[in-house]
Amino acid sequence: MEDKQRRDRIVQYLQIKPINHGQIYTYQIAIPQEEILEIPLEREEYLRNSLNQQRTNLIPLIVRRTDAYTEEQEYEVVFGADWCLIAQELEIEKLWVWVFDLTDEQAKTAKVEMEHLLGFFQSEKQINPGELDLNQLLDQKLKPIYTKINQLSTPINSELIKSHSNENLSLIESKITHLSFAVETLSTLVRQILPQPKPPKLNLLTASESEIRSRLLENGLNSLQTQATLQAIVYWKKLDSALTWENLKQSTKNGEHKIKNFGDTTYRKLRDFLDIRNE
Repeated sequence: MEDKQRRDRIVQYLQIKPINHGQIYTYQIAIPQEEILEIPLEREEYLRNSLNQQRTNLIPLIVRRTDAYTEEQEYEVVFGADWCLIAQELEIEKLWVWVFDLTDEQAKTAKVEMEHLLGFFQSEKQINPGELDLNQLLDQKLKPIYTKINQLSTPINSELIKSHSNENLSLIESKITHLSFAVETLSTLVRQILPQPKPPKLNLLTASESEIRSRLLENGLNSLQTQATLQAIVYWKKLDSALTWENLKQSTKNGEHKIKNFGDTTYRKLRDFLDIRNE
């Protein structure tokens, strides 16, 4: 593929807007059969070291929503299957992801283009997390990105001065695209490596229905899960036994308190960002 065509495809696929960015449970991610391949020994060792130290991934996976697998597997990995495979083996609880809505063709093309785009971020020397403190890890992880940013940004002013031809303008546009991607990746890495405060949990006993609905959607619940959760909350608030985590748990099981589409997967998610407490 010619450079111009590749640049056009990169721009095209970077314009697909992510619908969510954050952490999801590892068990929610399905790996396509064709992605379950043997990982080179050196690469496997690096992934194991990184995941064991950080207990999550430094580079976000790209996933897409799917209903092709089990009820719990709501996402399919598009890019980063090797991270996902090792994380599942090490029982890493959550992974950082970008969630997109992609067709099969878009997913295949995006994977190829992302592998090409991220090629210049691969450091010649792998990081051994066991030998580094946080500052060293941050410096080594971001060093190739700083180098790339300098390479991309330095020639732009001189080229503008020399010529305003269409050829040079096209070159500048390409460098700006790559520079923007490098800066975004740098920002993502910094946010993930540095500790981030979690927002306070929403109290179900005092929050309004609209506040609860917004928080559910913000944390990745789909429309069926959101509606079922709201039904379960209203159900227990109306009963004398009141709204508690123990009672909500009963609504995940078959019986008189069962709420349709309210399952154990949804219940476990709620415990992460909701609370039930008397003020």
